Amino acid sequence: MSLPSPNLDDRAFQDFVDEAKRLLQQRAPEWTDNNVADPGVTLIETFAYMVDQLVFRLNKVPELHWIKFLEFLGEMLRPPAAAYTTMQFSLAVPQDTDILVPASTVISTARRGEGPPVSFTTDKDLTLVSTSITAGLTQPAGGAFTLVDVTDQTSEDVECFSETPAVDDAFFIGLNKPASHCIVRLTVDSRIEGIGVDPKRPPRAFDAWNGRSWEPVECLMDTTGGFNRKGTIELSIGEQRENSLNGLTAAWIRVRVTAAEGDQPEYKESPKIRSMSAATIGGFAPATHCQIVKHEMLGRTAGTPGEAFTLNRTPLIAGQDDLILEVSSPDGWERWTRVETFANRGPHEKIFCLDNVTGELRFGPIVRQPDGSTRSYGATPPSGSNLRVPEYRAGGGVAGNVDAGALRLLRTSIPFISKAENIHPAVGGVDPETIADLKARAAIDLRARNRAVSTADFELLTQQASPSLVRTKCLNGADFGSPGTVLVLVVPDIQPGRVPFELLRPREETLASVKKFIDERRLVGTTIRIEPPRYMGVSVAARLAVHSHADQEQVLTAADDAIANFLHPLHGGYDGTGWPFGRDVSVGDIYSVLQQVPGLMYVDVARLIPIDAVSGTRAEPTDKISLKPHDLLYSLPSDFEVVQR
Repeated sequence: MSLPSPNLDDRAFQDFVDEAKRLLQQRAPEWTDNNVADPGVTLIETFAYMVDQLVFRLNKVPELHWIKFLEFLGEMLRPPAAAYTTMQFSLAVPQDTDILVPASTVISTARRGEGPPVSFTTDKDLTLVSTSITAGLTQPAGGAFTLVDVTDQTSEDVECFSETPAVDDAFFIGLNKPASHCIVRLTVDSRIEGIGVDPKRPPRAFDAWNGRSWEPVECLMDTTGGFNRKGTIELSIGEQRENSLNGLTAAWIRVRVTAAEGDQPEYKESPKIRSMSAATIGGFAPATHCQIVKHEMLGRTAGTPGEAFTLNRTPLIAGQDDLILEVSSPDGWERWTRVETFANRGPHEKIFCLDNVTGELRFGPIVRQPDGSTRSYGATPPSGSNLRVPEYRAGGGVAGNVDAGALRLLRTSIPFISKAENIHPAVGGVDPETIADLKARAAIDLRARNRAVSTADFELLTQQASPSLVRTKCLNGADFGSPGTVLVLVVPDIQPGRVPFELLRPREETLASVKKFIDERRLVGTTIRIEPPRYMGVSVAARLAVHSHADQEQVLTAADDAIANFLHPLHGGYDGTGWPFGRDVSVGDIYSVLQQVPGLMYVDVARLIPIDAVSGTRAEPTDKISLKPHDLLYSLPSDFEVVQR
């Protein structure tokens, strides 16, 4: 509870007018016309208005002192957080040579009204490699490899799996080079032999070797019906590395028979492939809502301690603690390091501080000591030295949280690229902190004293390190068999409704930055783990009765949306603040949500299906899903059946 802040002068406009009129009766009793139309009264009201404005400004002095006190304590406005997304780049036609989509490629939205377009820049180089198939292998579950040739149309048909396919039978496709972050199209000519399967959901999965293990590969499109007809398969490959199988080195893609789930039909016979070819048709790259400024000159130094300079583009986005300043010297450009504070720094350390919001860059001061001597907190560049910032990122804010497909205009010309588009909504954009927000936060910060000791301290400092992490939960590692370890679970800012699973996991750069921030404030001997919760996917299978006057499709859509919002990590739960960590979910919870859907008569039966959010493996339907303290629910599409009444 805050202390009351009294006004230094509580008089208002009418008080000044009334006081002036009372004084007139004492000093000028002959003035008896106090009508508002009298010119003298007009002058009185004019001066009263001016004094009222002065009093208003005077009453702002305590607030100014409060802000200056926060500045004295080292509190600073938090910078904006930049939204991020994944950009998909498509080639006009497959190429025989590798195509580079360089980092800092700019993609923007169309102009919206009078506002400027929203621009994103890619964070990493993306190489669209020219791929081809160099080898093929088959392997029955637990058996030996068999070399096959799927590139020669004149050779015999190749059976992908055993004559009667079994779970974990595998077919390996060897590419000439790793296709990391690429979309690879497999053109397949096959016979209708893999009978028994549902062409829309064949029981098979794709994996790629990432250097340590087999990593699942997303199948974007399959027109072959599970290798049952001529068509194409488009695969989105993550990290891929070469591996040696049966003495053959290649970038391997594994096609594996999986166990049927529920009523999913199984392969009765193995598919047979006449021929197969591969080509890269596109790729994916992470992108951030910001403007990258390179090689900005700040000016020349005067050689005085505590000298300050200002960057041209502000505010800077969060997460640039490793920003470098270059100072000219006779031997070339010297690299100076950014620090958070000059405290306990030596006089020869080449350091500087930077305010992300204002863009002010400042060198260390000289402070007079009790014995009359002076001490430098950081080195001072020689007079006449040029200052240069090699690279920094400015921008950010909620304006970057654009919808999927909004980023379509490729501002950087790249040969052979025909299309660029964000396949997921951009998330994580947060505006800079306001003075009101800072005043509210400062009281909490002073409680933690910038040290991570209690669970509340860890949660507070984690959100302070990255504003895009809007929900945190600190757990004691001793509860998981790791004494001395503190586990901080983080959930990024995401939109309401059902979102792709990829958006629930913060970027690795964000997690690393937060861990570094917490490491500097933890107790000695404490091990920190910053990671997303273990998400438990859940799908609802239910039989519903819909009112005859209601639109059935709209009711089912509303029911699915209601479940997605109720189980949402940030906006779900009964209080709308996110599904609680570790809280179990039962069909009773689902009944309570569905019964509020307009147009729904009643719920005949409902079941919960636990689904592994990473592998997609579905467990048996149940009435209750139990979660551990580090688990969090994640809603997957529901399966509804309408009861005819």
